[in-house]
Amino acid sequence: MIGGMKRLQVRAGAEAALEGAIREFTALVRAHEPGTLSFELFRDGAPGRYVILDRYRDGEALAAHNGSPHGAIWFPRVRALLERLDVSYFPAHDPGDTQYTAVALTRAPWEKAFRLAADIRLLPRWATRFCQGMREEGVVLIVRSPQGDVRFRYEADVAARVIWHCADTGSGELRMPMRVLPHGPGSLLLFTIQRPTSGSEAAFHEQIEWVDQEMGQLRELVEAP
Repeated sequence: MIGGMKRLQVRAGAEAALEGAIREFTALVRAHEPGTLSFELFRDGAPGRYVILDRYRDGEALAAHNGSPHGAIWFPRVRALLERLDVSYFPAHDPGDTQYTAVALTRAPWEKAFRLAADIRLLPRWATRFCQGMREEGVVLIVRSPQGDVRFRYEADVAARVIWHCADTGSGELRMPMRVLPHGPGSLLLFTIQRPTSGSEAAFHEQIEWVDQEMGQLRELVEAP
C-alpha cells in the first residue's frame, strides 16, 4: 500500500472553487479507480489551507491515478487555484507482501527523468547496493551483485512510460517495472520489486531498504544540472 499527503495553499477567494473541484474529482476517482482506496479533502485550520489524504493499493494503482484521463483534465484546474502544493508519499510493507513499490518525487521534467533512468550505463551511479560492477559478455550485460552475478537488461517503453528491469540469476528472468510519470512540472518515479519465491522475509526487508536508498540516489541523479 502507498499513502499520500498533499498540503494545499489556495489562492485568496478560491476556497469554494477548490472544494467544488475536489468534490467532482473525488467522485470520478471513486467511480473509475478501484486501486485508489481513499481520497479525502480536509481543512487545515488556517484560511485557504487544506490537506488531501489518499491511499493506493500499490504502485500500479498510484500510476493509474496519476495517469488517469480525468486527472489530465482536473489536475491543471486544481493547480490553477493554488499558491502552493506540497506532496509526500509513504510506501508500506506488510508481512507476507510479495512486492513493494518505492516512490520518489523529483523536480526533473518527465522527459529528462525518463531518459536518464532508461540509460543502463548509469545504473552503477544510482543502484549502488545492487550494482557493484558491470561487464559485457558478448551482447549480455553482467551485473556483480551481493547475490552474485546477474544477467541484466532493460526494456524501455516510452509510450507506456515504463522501464522494465529484467534480471536473471540463473533460475529464470524476473521483470520489475520502473515507471516514470509526469507530476506537475516534475516527475514521479515508481519502482516495484518482487520477493523471490525462495527468498526470506528478512532478505526482502533488506532489499526494500536498498531500493529506497537507491531511488533517492536516482532522484539526485536526474535533478543534477
